[in-house]
Amino acid sequence: MQTLAKPCLDPKRSQMLWQSMLGQVSERELDSEATTTLLWKIPVLTVLFAGALGSAWHASSLLLVGLACLALAFILAQFAFLGHDAGHGTLSRKRGLNAAVGHFCMTVMTGLAFTEWYSRHKTHHQYCQHEPKDPDMDVDLVVSLTADSRQRKNTLGRFLTRCQGVSIWFLSLLFAHSQRHLSQWGVLREPRKFVPDVMVLMIHFALWWGVPLLAFDISLGRVLLVYTLPLFILGPYLAAIFWVNHVGMPLIANLDDFSFLEHQAVTSRTVVNPKSMDWFFGGLNFQIEHHLYPQIPSFRLRQVQAIVRPALQKEGVPYRGVSFWEAVRSIAAHFRLIAKG
Repeated sequence: MQTLAKPCLDPKRSQMLWQSMLGQVSERELDSEATTTLLWKIPVLTVLFAGALGSAWHASSLLLVGLACLALAFILAQFAFLGHDAGHGTLSRKRGLNAAVGHFCMTVMTGLAFTEWYSRHKTHHQYCQHEPKDPDMDVDLVVSLTADSRQRKNTLGRFLTRCQGVSIWFLSLLFAHSQRHLSQWGVLREPRKFVPDVMVLMIHFALWWGVPLLAFDISLGRVLLVYTLPLFILGPYLAAIFWVNHVGMPLIANLDDFSFLEHQAVTSRTVVNPKSMDWFFGGLNFQIEHHLYPQIPSFRLRQVQAIVRPALQKEGVPYRGVSFWEAVRSIAAHFRLIAKG
């Protein structure tokens, strides 16, 4: 059964270790703003996005539509990675610039409401793997991440959970859609709280629906297909990146028992892969490092790992660094274990 994490470091020692690593990070300027490095990607991605979207709208065959939507899925993922970095303030010390980039990359391009998303994501970082408060563990019906979640479900929910060892891989097709709709529904529930999201979402819908229908006279069916198909492709891609980060990792029963360092380290899993594949994961394969120092741009996390991993291992703090396929096998085994009850 899924284990409960137990602290192994004195809180003062833990804080000293975190500060020591941060000192090395700062000495190497890994926590400096990355405005120039990241912002150049936006015009490049925008040109690619425009080309792929236009091709999908005007393609003469379904095969060409499918290829254009495949390209769109990967482009939207890169926009989402930039939005994630902007949410953590890695682009600039200017909050307005981070917000503008986040809204453009996430809200306009993907339809994921940036402010609403980050309010939940920030809570996830604070309460990672603490089931009562971690929003990423709040799965209502179709799957269960823990035994307690399975027991709380109604009859239909428990039935669906019993099938999750197999169904989860098919459900990954809906993962990106669920994230988009969860975010938009959050904005609709509290529009006064998320006024910027409301305004920018209008631009999103104008781009994806108004432009093709009114300016280019694209058929409604084609517009609907181009709006939904990239996210069906994007779903398994994002699932492959995000599910391996925390699913099956130890749970936190009492947050007061843990220092910040141990809490973040023992509840996260880093995926070790060739440097050439970091772009595929958006740098977020270094999840331990990201949770310890979320203010660091994701493309620098490989350098942060060289500081964090040996320091944690020296102090006896568990460091879960595995290959991608080992991570996938681990979460698959976890889903089957919870399904059995």
